[in-house]
Amino acid sequence: MSAFKKLFGGLGSRKKEAESTLPPEETVPQPDAAPPAPPKEEPDAFAVPAGNALAKVWSRCGHPGLPSLNPRFQSWSAGPEIPTDTLKKSFYKVLRQAAVLSQRWLDMENAGLQARAAAQAEAEKKAAQQADGEQPAEPAAPAGPEPPLDIDEMGEVLVAGDGMAAWLLLLPPSGNGKTLTVKDVETMLSAAKVVHGVSQPAVEAALSDKVYFQLLPIARGTDPVPGTDGWIDEHFSRSYTRTADTESKVVDYRAQSNVQAIAKDAVICDIHLPVPGTPGKRVDGLPIAAPPVKAASVPAGSGTAVSPDGTKLLSLLDGFLEFRGGTFNVKDLLNIPNDVDYSTGNIDFRGDVNIRGDVREQFSVKATGDIVISGLVEAACVEAGGDLVISNGVSGNGQAVIRGKNVRVKYLENCTVYAENLESEYILTSCVYCSGSVTVTGGRGAIIGGQIVAAQNVKASCIGSQTGRTTKICMGVKPDVREEFAANKTELTAIRKEASELAKRATYLKKRMEDQGGRPDARSSREIENAVARITELAEREKALTAQQAELSRQLTSLPTSRLECNELYPGVRLTIGSAGRVIESMIGGCVAVFDPETRDIKFM
Repeated sequence: MSAFKKLFGGLGSRKKEAESTLPPEETVPQPDAAPPAPPKEEPDAFAVPAGNALAKVWSRCGHPGLPSLNPRFQSWSAGPEIPTDTLKKSFYKVLRQAAVLSQRWLDMENAGLQARAAAQAEAEKKAAQQADGEQPAEPAAPAGPEPPLDIDEMGEVLVAGDGMAAWLLLLPPSGNGKTLTVKDVETMLSAAKVVHGVSQPAVEAALSDKVYFQLLPIARGTDPVPGTDGWIDEHFSRSYTRTADTESKVVDYRAQSNVQAIAKDAVICDIHLPVPGTPGKRVDGLPIAAPPVKAASVPAGSGTAVSPDGTKLLSLLDGFLEFRGGTFNVKDLLNIPNDVDYSTGNIDFRGDVNIRGDVREQFSVKATGDIVISGLVEAACVEAGGDLVISNGVSGNGQAVIRGKNVRVKYLENCTVYAENLESEYILTSCVYCSGSVTVTGGRGAIIGGQIVAAQNVKASCIGSQTGRTTKICMGVKPDVREEFAANKTELTAIRKEASELAKRATYLKKRMEDQGGRPDARSSREIENAVARITELAEREKALTAQQAELSRQLTSLPTSRLECNELYPGVRLTIGSAGRVIESMIGGCVAVFDPETRDIKFM
């Protein structure tokens, strides 16, 4: 056994001797109990194999068992924290590097032992020569322990396989061996190409703490920071369903539609662009790319487009939105294959609507384009921004309201219609307001009861009935002009009444203050000021309404070019053309009625 091994091996024996000299501790009798179960030992995945050079150095230094490179079993924590997985992935690489350093240590010890053996042999040779009488023998030195060999403190910078960590492994010196300095470690770092993430305090602590046979973390790479994948923030539902009213908790199946209407350029969804991550850096300075980020999968279908900046999915047209086949699609023609009822809810659509069934009572259909209804319209509301076609007519029960530009309907019963031009086979007890013409031909071709207001012409097979049922026909002025004239007249009357009452009140207050000797009355004075300001405001409004009323009156009294054509005009019909009016008292056949500018009356031709 070498002197170096004796030196470090003797430490264990001296420790046992010291422990044996301690006085025995006072023991307290304990009750009989089952011995505690020994702690479960976990296998060490980082144990150094017995044949490795590092294990041999460990043994030469007098340590029992085998060393472990598991940081979990080590107490030194002065360096940066390094994940266990980093060592796990590069354990065998680190072990091979540690073996090279350990072999150097062993080679130095072997060289020292060989030198010591050679010196011993030379001494024995000289002693033998002296014994043969060649020269007097020198007294032999007293026997004693051999001094330890002089071996310098050794270290190696071990780099993880993924380049994300570096450790310092130190082996102890012996005898008069030199110790490592910070400059020596810096040289090791340079040789290992470790240039990033080095902890200078960890290097200094490793050299001062003299922790051997352990992996001392002294450098840590910078992990890449993951970015954020792109994502979609949708403003419309993929599966459109009716929702209950928040207060009553009741679903109004009429008011809610199964169709999601959408306007042109409306934002269907916001597209959040991916945010790239931040690259990392290995301890050798090489960059580590951040994980790739994915762009959002944009559900763009027909009738949609992504905005130029790529942040929005937009609708290209007015219509309805549906989600089908993984994409949003916008269509400008809405096909309803059945009735408009509880299964569909009310329809409010930007575009054209084609309804193959009926529009049931209390439901409504609105569209910015044309509406075609193959069935019947009950007591419902139908409003088209374009033309309106109703194949089977309207049975309105006094509640139906029909609006459109050019309206074609088989018949109208007990309803109200607003249109530019109207074509129908017969009209029964309905109110029709047209800015153009009303044509009732084909089939019965009759207008019976109700009121027809048309700015231009009215043409029908027969108007009124043999029973003398009241039927009003007004022509020559647009319905909206007549309505506006009536509304202005009502407002003018109200304004003049209010101004008159305010003037009376102001006069009364002034006279009362005069009767009181002219004493100031703040309340009355304030009321008079307010009345005067209001009268001035009403006067300005009256002036504007009067001018507007004059223009409307001019339109009402202008020479109309309207004409009424019918085969049979029955008694009870009240005919108005422009400012002229007449009640038909007897049946007139094959008549054409116009306004006569000379007599300013209705003329039959």
